[in-house]
Amino acid sequence: MQIFKEKKIIILELFLCVFLCIEIAFYTQKSKAGLQKQDTLLYYVNISGKQRLLAQRIVFLSQIIVTNHILNRNNPESLTELRSCIHQLNSIHLILQNFVISTIVGSEKHSTLDEIYFGGGNLNFKMEEFLNNANKIFFLQSTQDILRANQELLHQLEEDNGLLASLELATLSHQFYAQNIIKESQFYLRILFYSVLLICSLQILLLLWLLTRK
Repeated sequence: MQIFKEKKIIILELFLCVFLCIEIAFYTQKSKAGLQKQDTLLYYVNISGKQRLLAQRIVFLSQIIVTNHILNRNNPESLTELRSCIHQLNSIHLILQNFVISTIVGSEKHSTLDEIYFGGGNLNFKMEEFLNNANKIFFLQSTQDILRANQELLHQLEEDNGLLASLELATLSHQFYAQNIIKESQFYLRILFYSVLLICSLQILLLLWLLTRK
């Protein structure tokens, strides 16, 4: 009878060892995935903040181009930098737009990002309109037309509920979304960690019980 009890304890101990190994492997995998997800979310936050700087730079460069036309100065560097800024802003916008679409389709959790991009914030439309107007500068010849395009860009950027305000809200929303996801991930990791500690404690108790029995 005593041997039978000890066999049950040994089987239980082996079961706990196997379960502990599984828990540790799962915890390690979740930790790595959590770090990768955190890096990805922080990347989205960073490039979202960069949009504001690029949009302001585009308006500033358009003003320089207007001044160059008025003074009959040839400054190809400004046009080159403007083209680069437009390309960067468009690339970042597409990346973040695809991210927002994936969070809407792939998750049931509510996020203000969809409202900012495709709802009342209308950032998706504002950005496309801003980029289209910025690209027109390369095809305009008269100073008056370029000046009008510059004023339109400035108006789109800084008007009430304009592009600048929407970009600031988008950056804040990306930050809140990242914080919530990271907190949730850390919560589940803590649960896994405490479960590992619990299994280790049970194993120690079983070993102590076997030692005292012997």
